[in-house]
Amino acid sequence: MQLFDIPLATLLIAVLATTIGATVQGSVGFGLAMISSPILLIVEPRLAPCPLMFCVTMLTIMILIREHRSVVKTEVAISSVSRLITTIPTAYVVSVVDAKTFSLLFSTAVLLVISLNFAGLKVKFNHRNLAIASGIAGISNTISAIGGPAMAIIYQSQKGTHIRGTLSAIFAVGSTMSMLSLAAVGKFGWKDIQLAMLLMPGILIGFGISHYTARALDKRNIRPAVLAVAGLSALVILVKTLLSY
Repeated sequence: MQLFDIPLATLLIAVLATTIGATVQGSVGFGLAMISSPILLIVEPRLAPCPLMFCVTMLTIMILIREHRSVVKTEVAISSVSRLITTIPTAYVVSVVDAKTFSLLFSTAVLLVISLNFAGLKVKFNHRNLAIASGIAGISNTISAIGGPAMAIIYQSQKGTHIRGTLSAIFAVGSTMSMLSLAAVGKFGWKDIQLAMLLMPGILIGFGISHYTARALDKRNIRPAVLAVAGLSALVILVKTLLSY
């Protein structure tokens, strides 16, 4: 059985990756794209980044509805303006590079922001640093659908409900910006939405599970594990791309 010429086994791996990612993001505020995007790019490149970006948007809207009482509107506004400034030119860059260059940009961007996280970079939470982190997230999100690591640095000292609520609003706006910008340069379209539907079962299952895991994971630091999975996957993509030259 195949859908969009995607073998069932490959599709099951993709749905499993998004289920795990959606569970983590629904629990701690980020993680869907970090976990699943590198894996999707390995098993079926058509599913990332654009179809996954659509799924990220849908998931963040669902989390936002659940956690709306924790949203800080000022932070969302600051982040949105900063992301708009970096998202549009990044979309143009994505539109003119070839597949191999894109893979290099993708893996390098992921490894860079993950390295900053693992390096223990401590950034004071204020509006200026939020704007800077959001600009970086706009770049990495448009290239790879991954905006979480940059935002995790700035929000790492905040409470779980604050992170889930406010980051969901920020990601919903930011991912929408990225999709519209990519659509404007011909890199996002109806085919991507159709492919995204293949991943939505994982999104819905993961979101459902996160209802039960969110409070428990508030008390645990699972960020290193999430970043390790994403970093290893990105490293595989980088090596694979370099060997293909």
